[in-house]
This record gives sequence, C-alpha cells and structure tokens, in this order.
Amino acid sequence: MAWRQFQLFDTIPIRDPNYRSNDQLYSDSSLSAIGGSSNYLVIAVKSASLKVINKQMEAVGEFQAYDWDYRITFVKSVPNSDLVLTIAEKLGSPPIIKLWDLHKVLDAVQSGVVETHFKYHTMVTIHNGDNSYPISCFSFNHSLTCLAIGYTNGKVVLVRGDLIRDRGSKQRIVYDSHDSITGVHFNKAYDLIYVTTTSRIITVQTTGRNYGQPSRILSKKTGVDLLCSTIDDETQNMIVATPESIRYYSHLRKLETILLDMPKRTIHKYHKNYLLIVSLSGEDLQSTRVVIIDLVNKHISFSLTIPNASITHVFTMWDDIYLLDSNGLLYQLHEKPINQQIEIILQRQLFSIAHKLAVQWNLPKKMLLKIERQHGDHLYESGSFEESIQCYARCLNFFDWNDTSDETVQEFIMSIIIKFKDVSNTKNLTQFLTSLSEIGFADNDHITLLLCCYCKLQMVDELDKFIENLDLSKSSSLHNLNFQLIINLFKECQFYPQVIKLLNKLDQPNLIVAIQLNDLKQPNQCLKFVKGLPVDDLLLILIEHSKQLLEQLPLETTELLINVFTGSYKPIKIEPTVDTENGKANEAETTGTLSSYMAFLNYIGGDSKVEKLPEPSEPTYMPPRASLIFSSFINNPYEFVIFLEACIHTFDKYQGNSNDKKDLLITLFERYLSLAKSDPENATEWSKKANALIAQYPKLLDRSSVLLLSHINGFQEGEKFSQQQSGFEESLFQSAQIVGDINECFNIVKTYGDAKPALFMMLLRYMVSSKTVFNKTTQKDMSYVLRNIQTHRLATPIEVVRILSSKDFTTLGLVKDYLIEYLDEQSQEISNNEKLIQSYESESTKNTLKLNELKSQPFLLQNNKCSMCHLKLDFPMVHFKCKHSYHQRCLNENTFMAVSKSANDSTQRCPLCFKDFDQVSALREEQLQAKDQEQEFQQLLEETTDRFRLITDYLGRGVMEEEYVPIVED
Repeated sequence: MAWRQFQLFDTIPIRDPNYRSNDQLYSDSSLSAIGGSSNYLVIAVKSASLKVINKQMEAVGEFQAYDWDYRITFVKSVPNSDLVLTIAEKLGSPPIIKLWDLHKVLDAVQSGVVETHFKYHTMVTIHNGDNSYPISCFSFNHSLTCLAIGYTNGKVVLVRGDLIRDRGSKQRIVYDSHDSITGVHFNKAYDLIYVTTTSRIITVQTTGRNYGQPSRILSKKTGVDLLCSTIDDETQNMIVATPESIRYYSHLRKLETILLDMPKRTIHKYHKNYLLIVSLSGEDLQSTRVVIIDLVNKHISFSLTIPNASITHVFTMWDDIYLLDSNGLLYQLHEKPINQQIEIILQRQLFSIAHKLAVQWNLPKKMLLKIERQHGDHLYESGSFEESIQCYARCLNFFDWNDTSDETVQEFIMSIIIKFKDVSNTKNLTQFLTSLSEIGFADNDHITLLLCCYCKLQMVDELDKFIENLDLSKSSSLHNLNFQLIINLFKECQFYPQVIKLLNKLDQPNLIVAIQLNDLKQPNQCLKFVKGLPVDDLLLILIEHSKQLLEQLPLETTELLINVFTGSYKPIKIEPTVDTENGKANEAETTGTLSSYMAFLNYIGGDSKVEKLPEPSEPTYMPPRASLIFSSFINNPYEFVIFLEACIHTFDKYQGNSNDKKDLLITLFERYLSLAKSDPENATEWSKKANALIAQYPKLLDRSSVLLLSHINGFQEGEKFSQQQSGFEESLFQSAQIVGDINECFNIVKTYGDAKPALFMMLLRYMVSSKTVFNKTTQKDMSYVLRNIQTHRLATPIEVVRILSSKDFTTLGLVKDYLIEYLDEQSQEISNNEKLIQSYESESTKNTLKLNELKSQPFLLQNNKCSMCHLKLDFPMVHFKCKHSYHQRCLNENTFMAVSKSANDSTQRCPLCFKDFDQVSALREEQLQAKDQEQEFQQLLEETTDRFRLITDYLGRGVMEEEYVPIVED
C-alpha cells in the first residue's frame, strides 16, 4: 500500500550545551545508556557514573553508581515518577540492578556525601550460570514486583519481589533456548511475558512452574531483531517489526499485519497511535531515516533523514520523543497541535483523513463542520455534486441547533439551497432537505420546499416515507405549515392519498374532510373518517360541512348528528383513505320519505320493527346545543324533523338547559306547521303532530311564539292554545266578544276571573254594550258579576250605577239587591267598628287606672311560694310589682345579669315577665321605625285595594308621634 506522508511533528535539534568541553553531557563519547524520568534526563557515562540533567539541560548532579569495573548498559525510569532502574554488567560477574530515587540521590550529592553509590533504593544481583553472556533486553512491570531479563545465550530470568519497598526478591529462569533473546515485554492483563528471539515469538507465564518452556508459541518461523519489538500499553498487544511489515500479536495469536517495506533497526511506541521506526537510508546506508507512522490512520505522520549519523538511543521524556545520534546530537520530536495537523492535511485536500483525526481527538463540532464544509466546497467546485451534497448533509450534524441566535445555520442552509437551485440539481437538493428534515430542524419553508421537490421529481415512495416518519414532537413549528400551498401542490400532482396522510399526521381533519368532499367527491369515505374523530373535532367539522353531507348522505349524516347531539357518539378510529372508485352515496335505495324518528329507527334497524322509542343511553359527555346545527338542515326538512324529535326524546336524560329544550320544541313545532303547509297530502298528519306536541309540552312551549307561528300558518288550535294562559285572558275574552259568543265570555270569566278580576268589569260593560247582548243575560248572571265586583272591590256602587245608567234599556231593579246588600254590609261594618272602639276605650281606661295605682299606691303581696322553685318563701326574698316573688338564692347572679342585659337597661326585671316586656318593646320600636320606611309605604299604597284602611292602620301605629327622648341634666 502507498503510505501518505505528512510532517505532523516538529524537529528540534538540541546541541549539548557543554559540547567539546571537559564536562560534556550527552555528547560524551563514554555514554553507555540514557533515559528520562518525569523531571530529569539521566545518562550513564564513564562506565559506572550517572549524571542527572534537568529540563534546562543543566547538570544538577553526578555520582558513581557502581564500581569502576562495571559498565551501566540500561537506564529506564518508572513511568510518571523519578524512580530510575539501572543495570550494570561485568564479564564473569553477575549483573546488578539498582533502583534509584533521584530526589534522595541529588540531596546526598548536594550535601557532599562521598560514597554516593551506597544511596541506592534497592539492589538485586542477577545470576545466569557463569555470567559470561551479556544482557540483550530488559523489562519490568509498573509496580516493580516483577522484572524480566533476556540474555544472548537464550535464557530469560524472572525476578519477583517488591523492589519499591525493598522486601527481598526471588529469581528463576523461566525460558531457556539456543536463540538469543531479542525482546521481553510484560502483558499486565494475563500475567505473562512476550518473548522474542531470533527465530520465534512465544509467551511465558510469570506465575507457577513452567520448567523453562513457553506457554504458547505465537510464531515458529519468524524471528525478531533486537529493539524491533514493543508493547502497546493500551491493548497489551505486542508490536513486532519485520523488514516487510508491522505485526500485532495478542497472548493467543497473531492479529494483524500492516505492510511497510523498509529496513527497521529500532521501533518505539509513542502515545496511542504512533510507532517510531529507525531505519537506514542512502545507497551506502550511512544515513539514518526516522519515520513515525500512525497505526490507526495508516499514514506517515513524520519523516526525518539524518545524514552521516546513526541513532543510538530512542526514549520518551517529558511527553516528547528524544533521539540521540552517534554524533552526540539530541533530537526532540514534538507533536504539532492537532489544529495545526488538521490544517496541514486540509492544505493537501485530504478531508477524510482530517475528519478522522478530528473525531479521534474529540475536537469541537465547529472543527468537524469546517472540515466537512471545505470538503463539500471542494467537491462542488470539481463538479462532484452528489458527493458534495453528502458532505453538506453531514455538516448539519455539527451545528448547535439549540442556539437559536446562531445565524450561521440559516446562512449555511440558504447557501446550499442557492447552490443547488438549478433544475439539474433538484435531486441533490432533495437529498439535503431530507437530511435536514430527518434531524428534526427543518422549518416550514424547508419542509415546503422539500415537498415541492418530491412532487417535481415524482418521488412517491420518498413522499410516503417522509409522511410516515414525520415526527411533530421534534418540531412544533410544523403545525404552522402553509397547508393551502401544500394542498394545492399535491392536487396539481394528483397526490391525493399523500396529502390526506400528511394532513392526518398534522392533525388537520377539517382540511381532510374538505378534500374528500370537494375534490375527491367521496362522501362515504369522508363520513367513515369523521366517525373516528374526538367529539370536539367532529363538532367543528359538522358545523361547517354537515349541510353538504346531508345533501349527499342525508340519512347516514342524520344518524351521526343524532348520536353527536344526544351524547351517544363513540368514535371508531379509522385512517382516512382515498376510494379509487369514487363512489357516491346512492340515495335511490331509500324507499319513501321518512317523516319521524320512529320511522328512521325502523329504517336503520333493517328488518327489526321498532314498536316504541328506545330508552336513551347514559351520555358520556355533555351534548352540545342542537341549535348550532339547525342551519345545516335548510334543504332537508324531513331529516330536520327526525333530528329534532331524537334530541327532544333524549333531552331529559342529560338534564340540559330548559331554554335549549324550549328552542327544540318551538323549532319542531314550526317544522310541523311548515310541512303541513308545503306537504298538502300529509297536512292532516303534520297538524296532528303539532297538536300532540302542544298537548305534551304545554308549559315549555313559548305561547307567544306559538301564537305567531299559528297565525302565520293558519293553525287555529295553536292560536287557541296560545291564548289560554296568563296574559292572554283579555285576548280570549275579546275574541269571544267579537264573535258575539256571550256564553264563551262567561266561561272565560268563570275560568280566569279569580286570577284576572278585571274580567268581571269587562263582562259587565259587555253585558250592557247592546240590547241584544243584554237580552241574552239573566238576573242571575248580573248578580254573579256584581257579587264578584263587590268581592274583589273592583268598583264602588256609584261607579257600577254609572256604567248601568249609560244605557237606556237598563233599570234600577238590576242593582236593587246589589245596593241593598252593599248598604247592609256597610251598616254592619259601622256597627262593628263602633263596638270595637268602645272596647278599646274601656280597656285603655282600665289599664291607665291600673298603671297609676301601681305608680302611686302600695299594694299587698300575698305570695307565700317562690315563683321559680315553688317552695315556701323565706328570707332573704325579692318581690316584683308584677306580683311575682323569689328566693334571693333562686335569682342566680348569671341568670339575673343575663336578664338585665337582655332588657337593655340596668333595671332589675322579673325572670318570668321580662320576655313579654321585650316583645312589647320590640313591637313598639318597629312601629316607630315604620315612619322612616317611606318607599315600603308607597309600594303598599300602590298594591292595596283599600288605601284609606292602609293609611289609618299606619296612623294607628303611631307613625305621626314623636319618639320620646329623655332629657339628661348636666
């Protein structure tokens, strides 16, 4: 494969600040090992000495770590610390491993301690036979409880112990072969070691006994060169470099091979994705090439050629890679910031790589948006419209849709629409608008444009899919779509099933009904659909469209209206459909005209004959006012009658407003009379129904309206009924008077005279209005009239005489008995009044004398018993002027105080008499207050038939007297 190459790392050559001096640092030719800790660079020089260098490349300490005859060959730090492990070797002697705490060592050096090499933290001596073979590789786990040392003679020694706490250690040979060991690496997940030799790759357990044998052979034929294997800390897989490839191995098998044909001398894993490779270059192989490959994205992230020098050491320090070449020059490889990396890649128009990097680094969506937009612009300019619209669609996922103030979103969408507005790009624009809709942020204009594109391209399947997947919960603005525009668009394209589905999704039943009735001419389908709507939605539709439905489906619509307005409607959910046969209702099947609710029930019931009206079911909701739908029946009078009769029949079940029932009754009465006039063949039947309605509901029918309707339609029974109630008695009398029916006049007066006494005066005047009428009456009739006039005090005798004397054919004999009886009554009343006056005067004189006697003269008390306990009186005792006596003990203080208080003064009162006294006082106070109630007096004066008696009664109450106010002297 061809590897793309970038320069995503900065190269910083760092010259030894003490170059060519007596105190050289890493340019010292005696340097044998180098490594970096968290804060320091540690180098081994002069065989056995360690030099510590800080980040400013200044030597901060140097000390002898081993005896001079040893040579330090390995320097490795414990990750994220300043603990350093070193290995020193001496031919014929066991190698020595020491753990150093650089902080303690530097403190000792700065304090002037001479024998610094005794200040190590832990020391371990490694034994390998006669110790005549050098160590080829070395590794340890991060907790420093296990170390692995590989030798050139094919042995691997495992050291177990707690080196950090220096609690001792044990060592054993875990693998023994004839091939040199080229690499050892710990797999922390499974407690084993990857071991590479010059001929094969194996794994060895770090626990238990294995007797020098591998636990698994990963490769029998492929060997690995020294420094050409490493471990992936994240996956714990081993990475092996061969001249032709990079291979991955798990603890069980080989996983993956990446072809990379180049000679490899050293590999070094860096961070998560990178692998540094040191290789020879040039024809004479005198130069060194360093590359860093991105193992995930499969490209070369860095390439550097170092002429006439070789890389001797590679290590990671301070989060960078450091290379030391044979000339003593240190190279720092620093990864560029990710934004700069992406800019470099974008300059080469490798957008997919840039996007992949941005995702891996979890960059903000703005960066991903920038990459995708540049990618789309590049494809658009190159003419790859389909690929570019896909990029623009992906851009939608990277906008902050929650930020409503962000104008960039709308500007971007508008720019794409403008770019692809040409007819040739309609399909691509449709794809973009579809993506915008799928994420739920298309506004009304976008949805409308998308639907236009679907229709223009005749994309019926996509249109159905869009409507099916439309989710109104994600965008409430869809409820405000320009429905009329969409409907007209769908109509032009003949997409009626789609527009109905869309409107059903948008909860627009009214528009669905309008299309089914006006455009599709399918009232049957319309009626089926509306029967599944909630009653509130259905009511709005019926108010607007029921007139049209009644004209096309009169009986079916009437049945629905009856159910709705009687509270028995129950929706049956049915999805709106389009009838391809365009079938209309065939009303020719209806036999005859249905003229009653009973006939209607028999018709819809089929063969089952309905003998009587069914009991209405309990309504599940409060039925609406039936008057809302009256206007819809303008062309359906017979169905209107059926509807009204059904509503009246069920009205009492839900206990509606009585005024509504009155409207129903008078409307039905008007229909009966209108049909009796317009349907001569059945006029008698309609009149009978009108009569039956009057007889059944005499109290609810508005008689004034009945009178008007009856007069207009010539319905005499109705007129007579209207006049038979309070307020129409005089009209009835006058009607009988006009026709000269004296007997009917007497019947009316006898019927309504007690409730309407004025009829007696009217009858009297009528009786003497002409000689013909007068001759039809008898003395008995005249006495009856005069007696009631006297009883009801309608006129004085003088007024009666004047009425009779106005005609020359009347005589005084007609009223002789009346006048005699009147005079006798008056004489008797005068006599009674005189006797009453005498009794009042006698009683008043008696009470006055008695009162004076009580005030001026003593009186004798002869009580010997207490009026309360009825026991014999003894001292102390209390006597009252009312001649009641009590024991003092019987007059309880609380009762006495209450009595005194109720009397509204401080006078001591008799417990037995104080209630009567209070009643008299209250009555007197009420009489005195009557003089201030002028309005009440005026009202009584207008209502009474005997004003003189009322006035004298008021005077008797003392309304003209002044209230006595006691004078209090200062």
